[in-house]
Amino acid sequence: MKKLSIAILSFIALTPMFSNAAPSKKPVNKWTCEDFLMIDQKFQPTAIGVNIALNMNNKGVENQVINMQGIDTVTPIVVRECTKNKKQSFKQVLAKEWNKIK
Repeated sequence: MKKLSIAILSFIALTPMFSNAAPSKKPVNKWTCEDFLMIDQKFQPTAIGVNIALNMNNKGVENQVINMQGIDTVTPIVVRECTKNKKQSFKQVLAKEWNKIK
């Protein structure tokens, strides 16, 4: 129940981020690196956390634990990689870099 509450609060907190994020209003799973880089820098770790949570391979809510330290570690790496090629898939860049730090 605690994890579900955290997830709900996270989505409520993300509402301003998504309303100001990508003008095309694409789902975060379809973002390019350019879309990711357009959001305010302070919300980038949150966008990474949401993307990780959405792509945890349906393990069930009770098994989904997000590594906050990993998010803090991977955020600058993803920003750097996305800056190199803004047309890349944000989801693919994140998955590649996340697997490197796991």
